[in-house]
Amino acid sequence: MKLLKFTLYIFLPILLLNSCRDYVEVEQVGNNRVLKYTSDYRGLANNYTDMTASGGIHLLASAEVEFPTTYQTGVSTIWSNSYTWQEKIYDPSQGDSDWNGLYKAIYYSNVIIDGVMSSEGGTAAEKKEIYAEAFVHRAFAYLQLVNVYGPQFNPASANSEKAVPLLLKPDLFSSLERSTVGQVYDQIISDLQSALANDIQDTPPFNVLPSKSAVYALFARTYLYMGSYQLSLDNAQKALEMQSSLINLNTFASGFSYPVLIQNPEIIFSKTVLFMYRGAPLSNDLLNSFESNDLRYNYYTIAGTNFFPGYTGRGFGIANYSPTTGINIGVSVPEMYLISAECYARLGQPEKAVENLNILRAKRYKTATNYEVAATTNTEALNLALVERQKELIGRGFRWFDQRRLNLDPLYQKTYSRVFKGQTYTLEPNSDGYVFPINQNYIDLNPELGK
Repeated sequence: MKLLKFTLYIFLPILLLNSCRDYVEVEQVGNNRVLKYTSDYRGLANNYTDMTASGGIHLLASAEVEFPTTYQTGVSTIWSNSYTWQEKIYDPSQGDSDWNGLYKAIYYSNVIIDGVMSSEGGTAAEKKEIYAEAFVHRAFAYLQLVNVYGPQFNPASANSEKAVPLLLKPDLFSSLERSTVGQVYDQIISDLQSALANDIQDTPPFNVLPSKSAVYALFARTYLYMGSYQLSLDNAQKALEMQSSLINLNTFASGFSYPVLIQNPEIIFSKTVLFMYRGAPLSNDLLNSFESNDLRYNYYTIAGTNFFPGYTGRGFGIANYSPTTGINIGVSVPEMYLISAECYARLGQPEKAVENLNILRAKRYKTATNYEVAATTNTEALNLALVERQKELIGRGFRWFDQRRLNLDPLYQKTYSRVFKGQTYTLEPNSDGYVFPINQNYIDLNPELGK
């Protein structure tokens, strides 16, 4: 079946564009509205809500989340199924907001790639700028999709397992046969290369727009997930050469001093977790890993009584301190320092690894307290880098992606268990529980999704 039934509603009509012209000037061909002017495509590219919302259900399955016993009775079926690593997440009446949102961003990116260069009323430079940006949005969406709904990329294998459909044209009638993990990663790399080849801008006016540093940073994240540590390091360093600002938490009067997303100098490229996933209770193991002088405990976490339903413990705090931001899961300066540290450790340079960790930690610990870490071996440096990732990148779903890739290393493989409503659930290394199922509703309408 080739009809994209399950997401048809998100394609029609194409959103109202930011333009002073009457909507009737957008010409129609058949059942599709065709964008005409370059400003129409800019309006589509600048649609903040649809281009930045990037799912987040996987964070509920990660080891950084722990539902207190009293909290468990109030969570939805979707939350409980994700938390306990079920083979089925959604009821027949429910849709998958993560899947729909990411493919919506891909569709809009495809519309831009397919049509902006032949649009009217814009300069060649304006068209090329919008064109290059669309490749970055599409690459980000596919990187999320393949790491939620596909098996982990394994550098020692052919990566021939089925993952998600690769839709590269803005067609309503497309095959939904799933591409392999390797094919999806090849497309992500190709899209990022296309952005560079088309002179993606260095310094856009807002961090919600893709930039050259964002491309390098996404390369760094992609290659990290692929286990290509030298390439990951090289691109993380390129990103830091272009943007390296870190916030000094000592300058904050309280968590409410945290900057809104669009003004945050640490963010290279802004993408956000869907609002519905905020407030998940953080695990005691994670909370206990913060040292007393680490300011992130008070600025990154907040008492669970601030959420509904409330709970004993703490949740991720930034969305409460700065509610207009959303929770950023796009690439950032702290992530680039952490990627650099991990890659240096894996490549046999522990001193470089801890140097990058200490650059970050200097901005996170109370003034005049000891923030520096040291390591004499690669393993010591790597362990420090992985722990620092857990503390710095909480509340965003990165822990789940780290669990997936670390399962490939016998040194870091771990069996996770959790008790939910009196029943114990277990997640074995490299089990099917690390791959989120595609909604059965979508498979019923499009059988090739299940193949």
